[in-house]
Amino acid sequence: MEKESIDIKTAIQIAKIVVTVPEERMPIIWDIFKQAGLDIGGIDEMAEWKSLTKQAFLIDTGKFLEGITAGKEPVSGEYRIAVSDFNEYCTRQKLSPRCTRKHLAGLEAIRTIKSNGKIDYTCTVYEAEKNASSSRYVCIFSDWKERIKRGGAD
Repeated sequence: MEKESIDIKTAIQIAKIVVTVPEERMPIIWDIFKQAGLDIGGIDEMAEWKSLTKQAFLIDTGKFLEGITAGKEPVSGEYRIAVSDFNEYCTRQKLSPRCTRKHLAGLEAIRTIKSNGKIDYTCTVYEAEKNASSSRYVCIFSDWKERIKRGGAD
């Protein structure tokens, strides 16, 4: 499908829709735009940052990190939380796992890797004790308290 140019009036109307539509209805709006052949660059990132900004105010970072690392022992300076366990914990806290990981990465409380130019908030960890398998983890630095203080959180 070939991209079409839109005029400034249409662009302004789209901007008004994006700004005024309740966040929970945005997926419907994006789908309509896509079906109409409008590829609005950056709209997904904008929604993610909007959600992250809202959630950053909802999360008590210290309490969250204390809760998710409770009873766990650090390995090589980090707590390794299986992605499924992290996602489940976030869901119980009524938080988006991806936005929470992004928030924690912004505070440098978790280890990130760069893959194909994108930041990945989970890491593959080789596990010799599990017959040389590897698993995906959210790797929370064991010195997260100092890190979030430097990041200006809580």
